[in-house]
Amino acid sequence: MDKFFNNIILAAALTATIAGMTACSGPDDIVESVNYNRPFTPTELEAKVQNTTNVKLSWECLSSADANMSYAIELYADDPDMTFAGTPLKYTAQSSPYTVTELEGETTYSVRVKSLRSGVESAWAKTTFETGTEQIFFNPEPAEIGKTWITLSWPEGSTVTKLTVVKSGEVIQEFNLTADEIAEGKKTVENLDVERTYTFYLYNGEKQRGKIQVQTLPNYTPVTTAEELKSAINHAEDGEVIMLTENAVYDFTDMDGTTSIEINKPLALKSNNGATIKGVYFQIVNGASFEFANIILDGEGGTGDQPFAYKEDGNYQRLYIHDCEVKNFTKGFFYINVKALIDDITISNCIIHDVVCSGGDFFDSRAGGYNTFNVTNNTFYNCAAERDFIRMDDASANISATPVITVDHNTLYNVGANGANYRLLYVRFAGNTIAWTNNIVANTNYKRGFTNQAATSEPTFKNNFYFNTVNLVSAGPTCDDKTVIFDTDGKVVETNPFKDPENADFTVTDVSISDKGAGDPRWLPTE
Repeated sequence: MDKFFNNIILAAALTATIAGMTACSGPDDIVESVNYNRPFTPTELEAKVQNTTNVKLSWECLSSADANMSYAIELYADDPDMTFAGTPLKYTAQSSPYTVTELEGETTYSVRVKSLRSGVESAWAKTTFETGTEQIFFNPEPAEIGKTWITLSWPEGSTVTKLTVVKSGEVIQEFNLTADEIAEGKKTVENLDVERTYTFYLYNGEKQRGKIQVQTLPNYTPVTTAEELKSAINHAEDGEVIMLTENAVYDFTDMDGTTSIEINKPLALKSNNGATIKGVYFQIVNGASFEFANIILDGEGGTGDQPFAYKEDGNYQRLYIHDCEVKNFTKGFFYINVKALIDDITISNCIIHDVVCSGGDFFDSRAGGYNTFNVTNNTFYNCAAERDFIRMDDASANISATPVITVDHNTLYNVGANGANYRLLYVRFAGNTIAWTNNIVANTNYKRGFTNQAATSEPTFKNNFYFNTVNLVSAGPTCDDKTVIFDTDGKVVETNPFKDPENADFTVTDVSISDKGAGDPRWLPTE
């Protein structure tokens, strides 16, 4: 019975509840919004580092559509554990994303963002990020790089404390920057090695703010124009190397009034892969030593004077010309007509052609002279048509010298070919010594052969070859009766030993010569 009455009571209660609900809600009463006093906390907070020290912050928020909504942002430096202790950097954003710039490099920041609306705030959204390593060095200008020093610069007034210099992985110099250097944003580092790469680091405390690699200049001055070349020579320090740009042409025929350049100090002109100097010759004075390397020297458009001329009495150390092409000069190759003593003259690995020798001899020494003269591994063609090849007058009253002349592994073609009464060796300086070895002489027509001078020492002859020459291995019908020297061991070949000499191809085609390795080595066959 009790169970029956309980079921009746439960059914009645359910009926009353349903009826009540039907009475409170009609079909048009729909819930459209819910009002919250507190804005929602931002979600999906993300920090992306950009350009090393900027960070782009982005987030989502259900309250973002509210026109009164803004966001508070706080960043804490050196806070990887998100303690949010200390003094923060504070920002207010009206929307997401928001970018914070110019933070400190190599620093872990904690960041938190909260929503703000009408004086009411949400809870914080939190994350961390780490900025990158800065590089605030400016690239040095050419004028800021020297042979043994480099001037480094960065934005003026930057927060920096020290600069270190690293060579081969080792710190070799360290500087605590002065207030003036920091304000100016500049520091010159000295006592560096020539042509060496250094790594420079700029710090604020232990945090790196800059890193750059810079190479000091080699021990030379680069030049790109004829004007720069002339100025560099005029202002060079003793022993300086001036480097010409490869394949560039330094044309002095267009420079008014410049027909010669004075070399008055130890100096070298060089090029890595060939450059051309045109229309000028070099006057050597003041005891200067001069090196000339890997350059084409073209006399076309110039005065016709010898490309290298000594103009002042005195003692000189060296004239060293190597790996060059010299062409189109009128009077000869060098000229010594002052009381100058050059300790050593070396002409090596050069191609020298179309030096006519009108008004002078080829290698021409008169009032002065040298102790050693080395002519090795060169090619001469179309030179000294009617003048002596090597002339050295007896200037022993002016200078004290012991001349030693070595002519070795050279190719001579059309040298002295016009049949005049001149010589290969017109050497009269007392006590001279001569070696003539491993040379090829072709199309030479000196009537007086090697020499007709009793003062010329009998050369040391070895492994020389001759084609279409006169009076060199023995006297011929046109021989001057005073001719006193012959290379009686020299080998005469009956056919032209060169591949195409009229087009300056002196590749040796005669096996008897190539087997003995005579002549300028560049023309010997490689197989």
